Amino acid sequence: MADLISKAKTVTSPDVYSDLDIIFTAHPITKDVTRLLDSDAIKRSVKNIVLTNYYERPFKPSLGGGIRNLLFQLDTDRRLFRARRQLKTTIETFEPRVSNVVVQFSKIDTNELQITINYTIISGMPNQQVEFTVRRTR
Repeated sequence: MADLISKAKTVTSPDVYSDLDIIFTAHPITKDVTRLLDSDAIKRSVKNIVLTNYYERPFKPSLGGGIRNLLFQLDTDRRLFRARRQLKTTIETFEPRVSNVVVQFSKIDTNELQITINYTIISGMPNQQVEFTVRRTR
């Protein structure tokens, strides 16, 4: 989002979302930790929520999608529907900046799952998408 200029004063738009980049890459000029802004920050947050296991975050045991535990259990349509509904509810609960969440699975294999999540950012950015693959390593 752009800054607004009002009567020779720079006013930052209140709808700017900012998070630290968890990879901790250094900014090339300032050598400080880079930030993720707006849709990139929300995209990273949605992905982190899905990939977090239950009881992984201190003091928030219910935070997480628990998708890694479901990889070997997605063999029926009923279980796929339940997993999609569980992820949708988790994202809407722990990421208040998004709405209209739609979760899709593809390339369902015994050790790999392709996840596509479509959502709308509440500040007015429709049709956002994050896509990633979850693999079972054990």
